Amino acid sequence: MGRWFRWFLVSTPVNFYRFGGASMGIEEHRDWDSVDYTNLLSGNLFPPNFMWGVATASHQIEGGNTNNWSAFEPRSKSGQLSGDACDHWNRKKEDIQLIKDLNVSHYRFSIEWSRIEPQQGIWDEDAVQWYSDLVDQLLDKGIQPMATLHHFTHPLWWDEKGGFENENNIDDWIRFCVKMFEVLSDRIDWWCTINEPAVFASMGYVLGEFPPGERSFKKTRIVSTNLMKAHASCYQTLKSMEHGKRAHIGLVKNINLFDPYRRWNPLHRFQARLLDGMFNLCWIKGLMTGRFKAPSALRSKEIPGLKGSSDFIGVNYYTHLLATPFMPTKVDIDPLIRPWEQRTDFRYPMYAEGLRRAFDMVSCLNLPIIVTENGVADDDDDMRPEHIRRHLQITGEAIADGMDIRGFYHWSLMDNFEWAEGYDQRFGLYHVDFETKERTLKESGALYSEIVKAHRLPQVVILAGGLGTRLGERTKQMPKSLIDVSGKPILSHILDWAGAQGCMEALILTGHLGEQFDGFRHEGMALTFHQESEPLGTGGALWNARHLLQDRFILLWGDDFHPIDYGEIVAYHEQECSPLTLTVTTEHDEMNLLHVDGKIAQYDKSTSPPAEFNGYESGTSVVEKVVLLEHGKDGTWSWEETVYPEMVMKASAYLDNTKFWDMGTPDRLERLQEFLYKTSLWGLDNSSFR
Repeated sequence: MGRWFRWFLVSTPVNFYRFGGASMGIEEHRDWDSVDYTNLLSGNLFPPNFMWGVATASHQIEGGNTNNWSAFEPRSKSGQLSGDACDHWNRKKEDIQLIKDLNVSHYRFSIEWSRIEPQQGIWDEDAVQWYSDLVDQLLDKGIQPMATLHHFTHPLWWDEKGGFENENNIDDWIRFCVKMFEVLSDRIDWWCTINEPAVFASMGYVLGEFPPGERSFKKTRIVSTNLMKAHASCYQTLKSMEHGKRAHIGLVKNINLFDPYRRWNPLHRFQARLLDGMFNLCWIKGLMTGRFKAPSALRSKEIPGLKGSSDFIGVNYYTHLLATPFMPTKVDIDPLIRPWEQRTDFRYPMYAEGLRRAFDMVSCLNLPIIVTENGVADDDDDMRPEHIRRHLQITGEAIADGMDIRGFYHWSLMDNFEWAEGYDQRFGLYHVDFETKERTLKESGALYSEIVKAHRLPQVVILAGGLGTRLGERTKQMPKSLIDVSGKPILSHILDWAGAQGCMEALILTGHLGEQFDGFRHEGMALTFHQESEPLGTGGALWNARHLLQDRFILLWGDDFHPIDYGEIVAYHEQECSPLTLTVTTEHDEMNLLHVDGKIAQYDKSTSPPAEFNGYESGTSVVEKVVLLEHGKDGTWSWEETVYPEMVMKASAYLDNTKFWDMGTPDRLERLQEFLYKTSLWGLDNSSFR
């Protein structure tokens, strides 16, 4: 019956599969030629705050690593050496710009332990600083980092101690995790403990394709258990540290689906369930119950701290495998596929439908789901564009069905050293010439960037340079937008709302006492400050910073809190094909404009507006940069008093009566203070602002 089958038959009780019910799900196959992908490019399939990312692993791109993998490479299937890989260690700045050019908001990378602690107890502070600089440079570009603490590699000294084969060694790894969390957790909110523990155990100790290249069921059992112990310990330790409560820490699980080759054959169905239990369900059940039954183990063991040890579940998904009792024990043998399926360069089929089944499988954890890896081996890039469309379509449909899926990281940013396959498999959105190291954007990369751009909210621009004279003595000592309101600066409240809406970048235009903004940070937002040397008015401030403006931006005022749905106003702006869209309320004591058929027909800020005026401009607007370029000028001038009247019957009116809070006077500041205190005290959600 084959070695695989005999082992799984002995190691996994049949009643185990009552957990999760029909965990494997129905093997759906779609007619993809008939699928409408319109929503992928219209920006309607994903929420504005969706995490769009790309992913890499240190050993695969950095080059120059000395670790368990570099030692194993001469014995690997390909026999190829990683060498300088993509030379990312020396091309960090260039590669960050490549990420930026894709329009993504997030980047998942791994921290190479062997660089940080090349000898036991000896830290390489230069290497620590390299990763710290990486994080700073990512944030400066508006890219949120996600760090992985173990992605298949570790130092040689630790490998010689037995690595995860010895439970006592876990403390060494925890010490490394603590070191990096201490350094980076003030800037990194998302942390992955261990990448694909089932792959690490099965490829290293069952198939022997990964280091240490062994075939030992006993060691597989031990290593699997220790991986879960290490994850639990890491989670609990980091959560107890400074910044631990706000950090999102989770395990990354590869979901490889197993389907019976002949659905009518009970042996094929049984084998599929056995493999599913070994590779998927035992790990998921461990996270859910705190008891882990390793592959080939006779009974489960309770692991302290394992239950509830993930704030999210990372899902790496690539394909499904068709199971029979005679499964191959070498990965270089072509797996079975359905006649209508297309083989990837890795020889397994492209099967996007399985991604939804992967979501269903982990949904029992009741955790936010992040697709931490999804990609395809495709040397010619003729399959990858369709691969991206299909898997994003599946993800978007799952979100529409109510599943809590927070993000999607494409694997990989660039072609790299693909473990046992060496340089023979290409997964990147950028092609890498491994001789010259030149990176070139592929068609698939351009498509992914286009889809991401369609769904991301634009840059936020905040006018925060005013004198605030109506607030008296307070603004003589401090910029108005830094005045404390309910425990933190009003600017922080504005950025809180913008970040919750999905905005990742903010340009803050300062003037009066602008030096006080030095060192100001906001969690989850990339901030750029631009200070005017002399008062230029709202228009002059924008004109002076025009080189920092994106082609489209959301314009806000640094003394207004306006909890409006940014996604809705941007969608309306796009629908109207408008160069400028103003938010207009009809519920205000004063009126300063006339709107007719969705257009601004008149605008006048005078104290005696015409009787026919029927709306008030409430602060939030969407602006195409071309408006500033056409109407702007040097010197001191007012944006609203100059541009709005000149844009009559061109600017759109977005009607929304969400209350806005202007802190321009002491009385208004007090009312805003009261509102923010109550909403914080009562824990009101966004809808309560309306």
